[in-house]
Amino acid sequence: MLIRNVVIALIVCVSVQGCRKGKPEKNEEPLARVYDKFLYVSDIAGLVSDNTSPEDSARIVDDYIDNWIRQNLILRVAEDNLQTAMAKINQQADEYKESLVLYAYERQFLAENLDTVVAEDSLRSYYDLHKQDFTLQGDIYRLAYAVVSKDDKTADSVSYWLNRGLEKSRLALERYCVNHADRFSLNTDIWLNENDLFTLLPYDMYAGGRFRSKAPIAFSDTVNRYFAMVADFYVEGDTGPFAYFRNDIKDIIINKRKKELLNDTYQRIYQEGLKRDNAELLKKEE
Repeated sequence: MLIRNVVIALIVCVSVQGCRKGKPEKNEEPLARVYDKFLYVSDIAGLVSDNTSPEDSARIVDDYIDNWIRQNLILRVAEDNLQTAMAKINQQADEYKESLVLYAYERQFLAENLDTVVAEDSLRSYYDLHKQDFTLQGDIYRLAYAVVSKDDKTADSVSYWLNRGLEKSRLALERYCVNHADRFSLNTDIWLNENDLFTLLPYDMYAGGRFRSKAPIAFSDTVNRYFAMVADFYVEGDTGPFAYFRNDIKDIIINKRKKELLNDTYQRIYQEGLKRDNAELLKKEE
């Protein structure tokens, strides 16, 4: 209650000076005026939270009002000195507002009406019909990897299990990695591109095309030992597998639906507008 009293007292104090000229439009006490523009109490609703101290509340309100006056005085001077450009500026502002309104409408309309469920056979069918569009721009891999501290004397166990075969040693390897590896993944179902790979393993381990093989790979630096085994790979220029492009294909299909839905809707709005005489083309007589 004390905070609110302080803020109200400040508002009344400022409003006495702010009402000397002009006529307020709203049925409430104004806080400040710049020419014929007024700042009202309702304009600063929520500016100060209830847990703010009285001193801070007064300072926040006072600073806001002062900044509002400064900004609007500067804006008025700018408008007075840009008379020849104001028409263009107002046009750009109207066009920007229209764009924002249309964008907001499209987002709401699509959220309510767009079908985003794409059947798996539709995804596969699109891939089969457009394989020429899915040429790889770089190598991709499915692999298992583990990173173990160089100080860990048991790290050779990883090489042993990978040489035996990932499927035969998966359980033992997973138990080991949980207790010894700094990071690891034995999930060979996920396709990784080169950029993904460089965030997981050192570039020098990858260099020389070493990952274009399904044999176990080992590499060391001054800190860690790195182990990897490629389950499958495709090289740059190949047609990539469906699984790698699946999410991209889904986005393509949904984006196509978006365009079709919006085009059909806008065409319907246009036709109904003409039919109901809400719009007409006015031709000048020749």
